[in-house]
Amino acid sequence: MSDNQADVIDDVICYCSGTTAQQIKQLLDDGVTDPERISRITGAASGCGGCEFEFQQLIAAYSQGV
Repeated sequence: MSDNQADVIDDVICYCSGTTAQQIKQLLDDGVTDPERISRITGAASGCGGCEFEFQQLIAAYSQGV
């Protein structure tokens, strides 16, 4: 993994809940792929909506195998 990829994984996706990309990736790796369920578990994309785009992009990238 490059330094740039490591930075992205450690990035906070949702500042309202403090959810990181790594937390979301771990749930995806564990088979939790439903965005609503991920949101309920982490609190991401359930507050102000500022992270909605990045949250959806991360899930979409994972499902495409990126």
